[in-house]
Amino acid sequence: MNEIASESTVRLVGTNDSERPTQEALSDLFAGDGTIYIVSGYFTYQGYLSIRDDVVSFLERSRENELVAVVGPASDQFSSRIAYDLWSLDDYNQVHLYKQSRGLHAKLYLRDGTEPTCIIGSANITQVAFEYNVELGLEMSRETSDHPDLKPFLEWAGDLVASSEPLRRRDVFGPVQVGSSFVNWSNKARLLPVRNVALRVVPVLLVLFVLAGLFRFV
Repeated sequence: MNEIASESTVRLVGTNDSERPTQEALSDLFAGDGTIYIVSGYFTYQGYLSIRDDVVSFLERSRENELVAVVGPASDQFSSRIAYDLWSLDDYNQVHLYKQSRGLHAKLYLRDGTEPTCIIGSANITQVAFEYNVELGLEMSRETSDHPDLKPFLEWAGDLVASSEPLRRRDVFGPVQVGSSFVNWSNKARLLPVRNVALRVVPVLLVLFVLAGLFRFV
């Protein structure tokens, strides 16, 4: 990781069969110290398990290390098991979880500190993104967090956190998460022609209620 940062590297990241897998880049992100920001439109438990050991090491290595995650609270976007596990690890107020009620589709993974690194691209933190999908992202390291290539991403992450709300235990209660999914899909439906809503969105909503309970396990 030191070599990457010292060379002010820009690298492509992708699925596990690529030269630099996204999962590997995320693991290296947690190998450094500072504040790590995670913004993932879809964040599954299996995806989390792929990097959990790295997260634990990051939190245990220094009480100054902090994890800030912004997630979509809907049942089809975020597994409640992740929140409960992170809360159980948070003995020294290092973990800060936020919910973004608008449709969250962004993917940004960022660490400040002495070896700041930014990963941005198409991959969510899901096993499917890590192992199956064709994903493309960019990993960029610079010497300081004030570098003009990195500063806009840090400012964007800060603005997103400011516009989000702390994630509470009631937000990851099953029926509440399903309700959030319904609200998201309803808001999307308002932007579509009526015929498209009838043919596409309504069946999706019906299937969603069946699948929502399964999402927390993947």
